[in-house]
Amino acid sequence: MTVRIPLETLRAFAREALHRSGLGEQDAATAAEVVVYADEHGFTTHGSNALAGIYSPRLLDGRINPAAQPRTVHESASSAVLDGDGGLGLVTTSLATDLAVAKARQTGIAMVAVRNSSHFGSAGYYAHRATEAGLIAIAMTNCGAQGVAPPLGGLTRMLGTNPLAVAAPAPGGAPFVLDMSATTVATGKIRAAQREGRQVPEGWLTTPDGSPVTDPDAYFEGKADVTWLGGSAATGGAKGYGLAILVDLLCGPLAGASWGPTPDLLVNGDERPDTDIGHTVIAIDPAAFGAAESFGRGARELLDTVSACPPAVPGGRVTYPGAPEAVRAAESRSAGVALPGHVAAQLAAMAERLELPLPAELQAAEAAR
Repeated sequence: MTVRIPLETLRAFAREALHRSGLGEQDAATAAEVVVYADEHGFTTHGSNALAGIYSPRLLDGRINPAAQPRTVHESASSAVLDGDGGLGLVTTSLATDLAVAKARQTGIAMVAVRNSSHFGSAGYYAHRATEAGLIAIAMTNCGAQGVAPPLGGLTRMLGTNPLAVAAPAPGGAPFVLDMSATTVATGKIRAAQREGRQVPEGWLTTPDGSPVTDPDAYFEGKADVTWLGGSAATGGAKGYGLAILVDLLCGPLAGASWGPTPDLLVNGDERPDTDIGHTVIAIDPAAFGAAESFGRGARELLDTVSACPPAVPGGRVTYPGAPEAVRAAESRSAGVALPGHVAAQLAAMAERLELPLPAELQAAEAAR
């Protein structure tokens, strides 16, 4: 079952849910924008699903500090490090993005790292946010000390999915927005399959001996692991694995945050919480390269030319990262955001805990269950 809810209704609902979970009004509004961006563009695992399953519960029980006051702990003309004060990553990374954009306007290229933060939602939101200011951006996050996937060829889960996004403005059409994890798939999609009672595609999960697995339960029972982007070592898994290490380096030691592969993990192998997460945002101003206007024109031409490539299969279509999501966003704005039934049920349960009125669309979905 899929539930459609008007975009503005969902935004207002998310904002009030975050406010009732402890965030101040401005922080709740900022965080709601990140949540709704994910739902609007088709990344529900990082939108309402995370709102109900991660953000609200952890704000309420104190695992995420609702009264956090992020502060700058190091700064230069083109860089900064922010301490998130244990707060919501959606809020702190929005601040970091705006700071990186402002610094890049002055210096051409700027980088802002964040420590002591939490889950930051869809990486694409922050990169896309910078394109609205005409800049190119890269945004990334590690998973703190939490181990989600083992090193290539290893047994112990040491690294996170370590997502990153890259976006570039292209006036006149959808911007380029590449939003990806270093693993073949985000673990949220494995959890979604489990909740919906369906198998996952072959290639998402593998046993230590390399056998493919399609049962999502196997991942959560520790019987199978999520694969690295590229698959096995023979098919290019070193690429995704290498990206994951790069993200951990830039979001862990550089930012002063936690990271997964620490020596103690080799001794006890205990599960560790995803706290003290690190993020990094890099902003690039085309004007610093004498391309204030020409970059946008060139990007548009490049992307349009790629899209005009004859399809390999008759009736097919060639596109680029960011374009399908822009179509999904337009549909969300006109027809409402599509939420899977299990996410709608999570939102209803959250609303009951928060004594928050449920939008009519979610009330109808609950009544139909």
